[in-house]
Amino acid sequence: MPADVWNTQLDEDGRVVFPPRRGRLYLRLTAFGLLMLASAATNLDHLRTDGISGTIGVLRLTALAAFIYGTGLTLWQLIANRPVVTIDADGVTRGRSLAWSGIAQIDEPTGFTGARTIQVRPVDRRTRPLRISLDNVEELDAFAHWLRSVQTRYTS
Repeated sequence: MPADVWNTQLDEDGRVVFPPRRGRLYLRLTAFGLLMLASAATNLDHLRTDGISGTIGVLRLTALAAFIYGTGLTLWQLIANRPVVTIDADGVTRGRSLAWSGIAQIDEPTGFTGARTIQVRPVDRRTRPLRISLDNVEELDAFAHWLRSVQTRYTS
């Protein structure tokens, strides 16, 4: 069970680090790259035939921009090996840190299959929640349960 492995690592190393799951990122990069190329090709075709005006034209360009963004972001994640999720005695870190005492709630995983996330909600409502996704942790249900147990361990 992953929780046993995570507990052992936390006890031995003082922290558990969840780097990006590179296989998942390569798959997403391939998907976004193919969609971006297909979108660019159809946009160029419509541009040549002067058919890129109106609402449909705007939607085509918006889709292309979204695919370019998704491809670029995924490529950056692969190159930079970010974001990394770290769990230690101080709290949860994913780009920024939330101390255990500053965490109000750790949600159950939500979202579509393949795009599920856990939100770690801070006590201070002006602070954005940390989102932990399948990009870092494959077993989100077990991870959420384990994370709550670690919070209890460090706040009791």
